[in-house]
Amino acid sequence: MPGISYSWRSIIRGIQALKKGLIWRVGDGRNINIWLDPWLPTGSTRRPITPRGQTKIDRVADLINPATGEWDRELIEDIFWEEDRQNILAIPLNSYIEETLAWHFDNKGLFSVKSAYHVLQDEQVRDAKKQRGESSVMRVQSVPQKLNWVKLWSLPYTPKLKQFMWRLGHNSLPLRKNIERRGMEIDTLCPMCHRLDEDGGHCFLKCKMVKKCWQQMNMEGIRLELLKLSSATEVVQTILDLEEKSRLQTITLLWAWWDSRNKTNAGEKMRMTQEVIYMAMNAVSDVSIMKHTATMRVPKIKKRWIPPPIELLKINFDAAFFADSKSGGWGFIVRDHDGDVIMAGAGKLNAVQDALCAEAHAGLIALQFAGANGMSRIQLETDSTCLAAALTSTDYDQGVGGTIFKEIREYIDLQFDVVRILSAPRLCNSVAHELAHYSVGRDSDQTNAWTDPLPGYVSNLVGRDLAGPTINK
Repeated sequence: MPGISYSWRSIIRGIQALKKGLIWRVGDGRNINIWLDPWLPTGSTRRPITPRGQTKIDRVADLINPATGEWDRELIEDIFWEEDRQNILAIPLNSYIEETLAWHFDNKGLFSVKSAYHVLQDEQVRDAKKQRGESSVMRVQSVPQKLNWVKLWSLPYTPKLKQFMWRLGHNSLPLRKNIERRGMEIDTLCPMCHRLDEDGGHCFLKCKMVKKCWQQMNMEGIRLELLKLSSATEVVQTILDLEEKSRLQTITLLWAWWDSRNKTNAGEKMRMTQEVIYMAMNAVSDVSIMKHTATMRVPKIKKRWIPPPIELLKINFDAAFFADSKSGGWGFIVRDHDGDVIMAGAGKLNAVQDALCAEAHAGLIALQFAGANGMSRIQLETDSTCLAAALTSTDYDQGVGGTIFKEIREYIDLQFDVVRILSAPRLCNSVAHELAHYSVGRDSDQTNAWTDPLPGYVSNLVGRDLAGPTINK
């Protein structure tokens, strides 16, 4: 877009990104075109991959059984391929809720500049590879192995070091070449040596000023090995694979150099080599102190289920979810202040979009059983903090499970006098967790709800849950 200012280019790119990330949340389906509109919460286009063929059906409303308000499974199975069938049947429905546009790349369905930026970056990468004529097979073979982020975040290092390495691995540090690549006109020469353009390789490995730091710390061999690599991801993964002492010294040196570079870039006097090394070694000492402190932790008491107040019943619920089949199971248990079981239940979920939706379905089913059995004053406890937030606010209403969250809140308002929604650790929700997984393993799709007497399996779970707390040494 020659001749257009940076501000206008940014606005145009923002509009393009917005269009690429919009998705319809299904209500009654009358306003959504099956084949043209983005409405499936999967894939890059969010449209069916099934060819339209000769079918004349073009509205999502045509796929909904008007008598039940549920998906017309038989019709969907006749029209769509298996992948589309799974995705459609897993979308929650409520014909009384208006269809709305949401942002696909956020679990709350809310637009953010950060996620829009990543959408544009991903698109640029895909376009660049298409221009090079790479096939999908070639991409798989040529892309470096995915970085082991779990290993990075589990390191016993200070947060600032881990966050720095995360940004380094994503090549998201504000290096001058990175800033230019985002469309800003900027002097790209290295602020430290003023000789060559500043990219990641130059800044951390090639700049004549940083070379002195590597040499003074007797780490020139590591620098030369890193120079052989072709991407930031490979560099960070190679550093993570070093033995402990070398890994820590390398990370602290890179971090200290980056801090020094930022100060110089902001107009301050350039630090001497010995000052950079001193800062790196101080960071090494901070890590050593933190490790020593971690070994002195006081033993923790493992948490157990806590009874509700005498005037309330507590409902614990949970779900199991399997992404490959978009299916799962649910389980719940209702107990009073003495820990006596009032009711328990378990069953399968044959079509569900994601883990949070599965949790919400489990909660709705538990509430429906409680309401049908005359319970009106309850505590509702889940081990999903996201679900607890979704049921106590409207923050997640634009997300994939927004329809279920709204339905649960409406059901609570109509059916119950007192409801307190709590989140708790998994250990406090173990019976419901076991019931959800138990239901998945059963051959029958039949829903099971039990009062007194309970099946032996459920009684054993409850007895184990009520055992005294243990010390986690």
